[in-house]
Amino acid sequence: MEQRGIIKLALKAGQTLLLGIKLQFLFLLFTLAGGIVLGIFPALAASAKIILRRIVEPADATDSMFGDQRNTFAALYQEFRQFYRQSFWEFNGIGYIGAAAVGVLLVDLAVNKAWLHSPMIQYGLIVLLTMAMLYWLYAFTIYARYSLRFWQYFRQTLIISVAKISNTLAIIISSILATGLLVIFPMLTFVALVPLYLTPVVWFSYQSCQHVEAVMQHAAE
Repeated sequence: MEQRGIIKLALKAGQTLLLGIKLQFLFLLFTLAGGIVLGIFPALAASAKIILRRIVEPADATDSMFGDQRNTFAALYQEFRQFYRQSFWEFNGIGYIGAAAVGVLLVDLAVNKAWLHSPMIQYGLIVLLTMAMLYWLYAFTIYARYSLRFWQYFRQTLIISVAKISNTLAIIISSILATGLLVIFPMLTFVALVPLYLTPVVWFSYQSCQHVEAVMQHAAE
């Protein structure tokens, strides 16, 4: 029988939570498999890839009661492992270059505040740091959606991150709301921390990708 109303909503919520728990477990498993240092970035990239696929290709109506067959643990494990392996070295490079940029800018801000006391340098560094943080809001979705050369990911991320500021604000607001949800339900920290933050990031950054793609398609016609 077709499920409707509150029953359908409860089933969907349960399926979503279960998917989040599985993704959290796989993220931790593959982060450890990469020795943490080399595992965390490709594990995050694989998590974002799976979330993006579920957004772009939602489950069929026939899966409404028992869940998407792609989300069985065996199928999810294979999908996660495949993209983790594909992205391992490349996204480690992308991730650590981005992390190094943020680290250098933070050190420069501290040095300027302690010794140089230059307002112009301070404002310039804040602008650069803001751009670096925007990079992290979009990097996972850009990498999951496009097949580009290594340095092209940085350019594409910069373009899309500033294409629609409303989506960037939505990501920030949703991250604040996710933090509030974790405060109310701290158990989610252990079972669904990564998908709870990644899902709105991927969702809204994907909307920006679609916006830029539509503009480019319109310009080409």
